[in-house]
Amino acid sequence: TIAEAGAILPLVNLLTFGTATAKENAAVTLGNLAIKNDKNQETISEAGAIPPLVNLLTSGTADAKKNAAAALWNLAANNDKNKVTIAEAGAILPLVNLLTFGTATAKENAAVTLGNLAIKNDKNQETISEAGAIPPLVNLLTSGTADAKKNAAAALWNLAANNDKNKVTIAEAGA
Repeated sequence: TIAEAGAILPLVNLLTFGTATAKENAAVTLGNLAIKNDKNQETISEAGAIPPLVNLLTSGTADAKKNAAAALWNLAANNDKNKVTIAEAGAILPLVNLLTFGTATAKENAAVTLGNLAIKNDKNQETISEAGAIPPLVNLLTSGTADAKKNAAAALWNLAANNDKNKVTIAEAGA
């Protein structure tokens, strides 16, 4: 496999030291390697990919931002440790900003990533809400693409799960 061939660490290095296009491609490749693969999720995280992916959310090209958001989405999926690492690396506020200022695909990816970070993680639910995610997620319910609407609805669902404060905030935001 790609991971067994030793590609993860060089891909992680490209996130920091590659050209703009190399960063975009490395982010999407790492994201694809993390899809439904616990071992790759762990290996990618341990190789140090999360901080440079978070950095790309603010400093990358439009494609790098959407690809980094997608990679973080896949790294957070069903992985409690990565959810904590991603939040601690500072991803939440840049993801919230993408909900408003990103491309259509970046908005879709940011919404699903925030939703994944909120699943069964009370601290992330609180941090995401405090970062101002709820109003732009509610806005995407009516103004986003079909995928953005679906992803925003799922993110709001995950933010509301077992969180009375977020339920009130979501209702007050017009959902």
